[in-house]
Amino acid sequence: MQKNKLITVIGSSNFDIIIAVKNNPRPGESILAKDLVTDYGGKGATQAVTASKLGGNVRFLTCLGDDVFGKLVLDNFKEKKINLELIKVFSSQKNGMAAGTFDEEGENIVICYPGANSLLKKDVIIENLDHILGSDIILTQLEIPLESVELLSIKKTKNNTLILNPSPLDDSVDYAPILKNIDILIPNEIEIGELAGMEASTLQDIKSASDIVLEMGVKNLVVTMGGNGVLVKNREFEKHIKAEKVKVLNTVGGGDIFAGAFTYYLSISDDLLESAVYANRVAAISVTREGTQSAIPSILEIEEFEKFIID
Repeated sequence: MQKNKLITVIGSSNFDIIIAVKNNPRPGESILAKDLVTDYGGKGATQAVTASKLGGNVRFLTCLGDDVFGKLVLDNFKEKKINLELIKVFSSQKNGMAAGTFDEEGENIVICYPGANSLLKKDVIIENLDHILGSDIILTQLEIPLESVELLSIKKTKNNTLILNPSPLDDSVDYAPILKNIDILIPNEIEIGELAGMEASTLQDIKSASDIVLEMGVKNLVVTMGGNGVLVKNREFEKHIKAEKVKVLNTVGGGDIFAGAFTYYLSISDDLLESAVYANRVAAISVTREGTQSAIPSILEIEEFEKFIID
């Protein structure tokens, strides 16, 4: 394998409150929780911490508040030895927060408050553009202002591989101008259908939706489908990777851990399919445990992946 390429992750940082329940509540229903877990999340932060923990050469551009939660998040980055060079702390601002439930089937409901994440606007991108464009791989998501993602898609050069995890989507936005400049798109099965403007409930539907999105200009697609595995597709190649059979406890953060692991492995291999296979295993381990960033497996656990497999 080659020397690690430089990864810059640009995205959100949250403090997470996760509540375990028997069944997720219905509208108007009050229920008692089984457990309460606090953790560190945000799509960008979880992706950056994953790639770094696995051995990636990672810088992280994010915006934090200076409240108690922002200070906790910053301390977490220091503990996890995240490069702090591009991290911005804003005074008199609340940090991003996420609160969610997960039930006994591993299904989750999550509500995010953007807080300081909403301050990661174009001026922050422009201020750090030299650092960003000096990276080999740029990974971002949609938990930051859309104007920043649009600017990244315009400013990226042939020396940058731009990866977008298109989450969360806004159905009032036309993403086509951004998608035409994306090298690798990592949506889930719901997001690929929304981007294509069609229902995508079966593997064949997802393949058809992927064809529509590829026509928008995306070079490569890596579609995560939960228990149905991963679809890797471009104009010349298509491969369905089956899901690994594990005991699912909590899917919160699984998609972000997948994206971070994929980006790490791409940085050392340049291989789209191998990176997806690797990330599929890393994410499979993560959903067997509680938490967000605390669910990221160690390198040793990944090497011993077979012990997580169930019949």
